[in-house]
Amino acid sequence: MAQDALRLPGQAAKPIQEVKEQTYWGAVRFKLFRDKITMAAMALLIFMIAITLAAPWLTENFLGFDPTDTNLRNRSLPPTWAVAAWPEFQHFASTCQAGGIAHCSWSTWSDVLSDSAAGVKACLTAGPGTCHWMGTDQAGRDVLSRGIYGGRISLRIGVYVAGLSMTLGIVMGLISGYYAATLVDDIINAVIQTLSSIPLLFLLIILSGVFQPGPEGLAFLLGIFGWMGISRLIRGQIFSIRERDYIIASRATGASIWRIMFRHMLPNVSSIAIVIGVFNIAGAIIAEAGLSYLGVGIGPPLPSWGNMMQGSLGNFTDAPWLVLAPGLFIFLTTLSIYLIGDGLRDALDPWVK
Repeated sequence: MAQDALRLPGQAAKPIQEVKEQTYWGAVRFKLFRDKITMAAMALLIFMIAITLAAPWLTENFLGFDPTDTNLRNRSLPPTWAVAAWPEFQHFASTCQAGGIAHCSWSTWSDVLSDSAAGVKACLTAGPGTCHWMGTDQAGRDVLSRGIYGGRISLRIGVYVAGLSMTLGIVMGLISGYYAATLVDDIINAVIQTLSSIPLLFLLIILSGVFQPGPEGLAFLLGIFGWMGISRLIRGQIFSIRERDYIIASRATGASIWRIMFRHMLPNVSSIAIVIGVFNIAGAIIAEAGLSYLGVGIGPPLPSWGNMMQGSLGNFTDAPWLVLAPGLFIFLTTLSIYLIGDGLRDALDPWVK
């Protein structure tokens, strides 16, 4: 009756449209799916994870090389498709070094590109175990198969470190924020200040050199000394919300301290924790690569991107593929993780449209 009274004579009644309510996480998914850069980064990261998980199958059926098999007769060989083009490129580089960029033999590039294209075409038609797509190292091992297998260790360490550091950081941050300005908070802050004052790189070098840990041990060392930053951040956020009405109401209803922290406080800082957790994975991968590059991380015969870089010391001029292959894997993986983290930060922010 009310709708008929408000409708003008001769005006047709319009059906009432139901407004669909959008939840917070629904809005997050909507913003993520509209972010093309983040979706492309997710696709790249999924691809990197897929090839590392399928490393045994790929190396056996497509590459035909075992990452630990050595052949000193084939040491430091250029990529098979570039065998003819590599001497021509070296000649081009020598002309540039001798007379500067103005005297570079740019005409050589036509031969380099044509020979490279012919080599790629020949490798595509060849069977497994024929072509070294990224060359061989000083022991004659296939670089590409080692790079794919190395991702299994580097990515695993990144996930382990992020999980351990996030668990410790969130728990300590929740406790410290809930008991702010008390003895518990002072003890946790004293531990954080003590660990933060220690030069982390030198400590990790000493501990890694003494204990010579495997992937899980190195992940434990990186994670046990990497939770202080997230703990401080969580503490500040909890300190700002612990006196809000819903927290006071939870205390009044008799909720336990752990229920208040993990049921009511943690969801309010989950967006920050998710973003930091994503960034921690990339940081752990770079940290493992740095320690292995210094010779105190993952050692041979286990391949990792870091010890592949360490094995290329002094060979960048003669065998640049030893540096480019693991560097490319590290670059693509960390780039995709950082782009995903940046996209998540925008998507989880309710004020970003």
